[in-house]
Amino acid sequence: MITKLTAVFPYLLVTALLYTFPAQAASGSEQNQGWWPRSRITNVTGTDDWLPGVPNGILYCSEGELDMTNPAMPACPPGSTLEMRDVTAQARMFGDDPRLVGLLSFSVNGSLDALMFSGPVWGTWTLDVEGCDGSWEGTFYGDRSFVPDQPGPLGMGMWIGALKLRGIGTGECVDRLRMTGTELITTLTPLPIAYEMIPGLCDFGCLPEGVTTGKIYRRWKHRSAMALDELEE
Repeated sequence: MITKLTAVFPYLLVTALLYTFPAQAASGSEQNQGWWPRSRITNVTGTDDWLPGVPNGILYCSEGELDMTNPAMPACPPGSTLEMRDVTAQARMFGDDPRLVGLLSFSVNGSLDALMFSGPVWGTWTLDVEGCDGSWEGTFYGDRSFVPDQPGPLGMGMWIGALKLRGIGTGECVDRLRMTGTELITTLTPLPIAYEMIPGLCDFGCLPEGVTTGKIYRRWKHRSAMALDELEE
């Protein structure tokens, strides 16, 4: 059976989480600050803070029926995989370079083990830059793993997503720029959701779910033009 997430989350999520997870709190903050370097390669770091809301996408089991009694812990038969297709969400991206600050949208696919909710993930992302009329568009791939010996605030371990990503910019400040990087995503539920969707967890603030490290490559220029730029610098 194929299940659309928007059909079950509004009715089940809050009730299921209230009975499943104790109320905990974390703290954290991000700053929107940066500068506009002229070097051909710029090292950048950023964080993405997932926005709360009902995930939109499709879930199904590779074999058997999907049980969504607890929407934060979808159940598939043992030995099968939980298949995620085009699960979309958004986040606020903060970076030490203003070209990485804005609204991040992503679409996730995955094949997760029915027992540990671990496995390969892949998808696409876009970032609408806040400071100019520009945007990034790219892809990512990697693996999601359950880490039982790192108990999170819910007391049930946590899941770490290790991703590789790349993208290309269009418009104004990012036109024809390229970006490559890695991202580590920490989630606390079998089905990844924003921390703010867990009742009580973010009463005093929450850390961002994702941390990105990467490089921005300046657009290619003719050698003579590049030499002039270097003299100016």
